Amino acid sequence: MKVGIDSEQISRMSERLLNKISTTNEREYVNKFKNKKPHIASLWTGKEAVIKVLGEKSISFLEIEILHDFNGAPYVNLLGRAKQRLAELNLKSIEISITHTKTVATAIVLAQ
Repeated sequence: MKVGIDSEQISRMSERLLNKISTTNEREYVNKFKNKKPHIASLWTGKEAVIKVLGEKSISFLEIEILHDFNGAPYVNLLGRAKQRLAELNLKSIEISITHTKTVATAIVLAQ
């Protein structure tokens, strides 16, 4: 089992950053909201927490998707090198929880 956590100031987020770190599916989700910054920060922290679990900083943020189920709960979809790395670590599943206040977003990831 591996755990990763990350926290970030929401004020540091921008739409420019969103375009650099997100997939089309993620941008579609974030663009549904008037105030995008908390959701951008949630993506950032989620992806950072996944990278910490995978233990490889060279994995692209675009190989990690943070999507949402029909209830709005986040889940992780790994692509390319990120998916390969999970298998190399003999981990079968990855779970994520994300929260934010007015100023800070935090994500925690558990992989087994």
